[in-house]
Amino acid sequence: MLCAKCKGRLLCGKPKCPLIEKFRFAARISEGEIEGATPPSAFIGRIGYPKVFAGPIITTAANPEYLDSPWLWKGSVEDVIKLRMSLTRGMKLLDVKSIESRFIVELQEAVAAVRHVDVEAEITKVIRKPIFDDVAKPIGVAARIGSFRLVENPKIPKRVEKFYYDDAKAVEAVKALFDSGFSTYYIQKIFSVGMLGEKKNRKLVPTRWSITAVHDIIGEEIKKEIVDFDTISEHRLFSYEHFGNRFEVILSPGNYSFQLVEIWAKKSFWSPDSMWVGYDSESVGKKEKYSELAGGYYAARLPVLEYLRKARKQARVTVIREITPDYYAPLGVWVVEEGVRKALSCKPEVFDSFSKAIERAAERMRTDKRFWIQKLGFQTTLSAFG
Repeated sequence: MLCAKCKGRLLCGKPKCPLIEKFRFAARISEGEIEGATPPSAFIGRIGYPKVFAGPIITTAANPEYLDSPWLWKGSVEDVIKLRMSLTRGMKLLDVKSIESRFIVELQEAVAAVRHVDVEAEITKVIRKPIFDDVAKPIGVAARIGSFRLVENPKIPKRVEKFYYDDAKAVEAVKALFDSGFSTYYIQKIFSVGMLGEKKNRKLVPTRWSITAVHDIIGEEIKKEIVDFDTISEHRLFSYEHFGNRFEVILSPGNYSFQLVEIWAKKSFWSPDSMWVGYDSESVGKKEKYSELAGGYYAARLPVLEYLRKARKQARVTVIREITPDYYAPLGVWVVEEGVRKALSCKPEVFDSFSKAIERAAERMRTDKRFWIQKLGFQTTLSAFG
């Protein structure tokens, strides 16, 4: 099923994704001046790279921060769509290397703030096209903007200012900020507006790319830390379900390895006509090839590595993600990141074999295991079933 593999990347050769095009909402803004707040957040497009549309995300809602805090969201897919449709994406065509322009500097200051920032923008054209993407969160109306300015001074963390003015490599800065307690969501935003890395190499990074890059950087760095840890001694099964996505996470004794099975049930968003099952895996070495499961792979891997580092353990990891028809619109890979993270925060069921853990996981899933069990790779060895 090409749609489930493509996830809106236009691998079909069409100029627009026919599934995403179904979601169009009427604009509630008009041309002229707009006064509002940024959550804080920005969106950097990828079409036309290295010249892309970039700009702030603006809202007039009463609680801007909540609109960009997916770890707090509950309810249904519809609830998230309604929430995010109140956002306006400001668009200005820029070269990704125009990092020192006044527009980008103001954008950086807004995005790096610890709370929402009041802003003003001049809207020159309203585009009635929301963003729905398998990696980034949905955004409501898009609008071309001329001018953009902050109307208050943003409060930026000193740790972030240090890396902004220093010449540290991006990997070092991303890892240090994450270890200091900054969320992946915050780091992704400042990474995308070119605030991190060696100054000679700084540029705008499309939002979609920055999300996966941050997940990958942190994940690969944590892998280096856990290679000498002892392995767990039993098979642990963690489960969680939200927004039409079920997650079954199995940790088994053995040196670190990771595999993800993605099951797109028939009538789920990327697989409307038939079921699709995808698979990818890795060992402790650096994963060189970009996953065919796209950003969801890296989003699923990171919370597991966080868990193992905190527990000071290694494990053979199996994550099964089942996407049901309730997931009728793409919400972004935060669904995966938060789903796996929340699964791992629950008390696990413990088993003496991998096969028993799989059997228990299968009991909760809608898709019969005969359709996906054969996808399980190197962890389904005789010792894993022992």
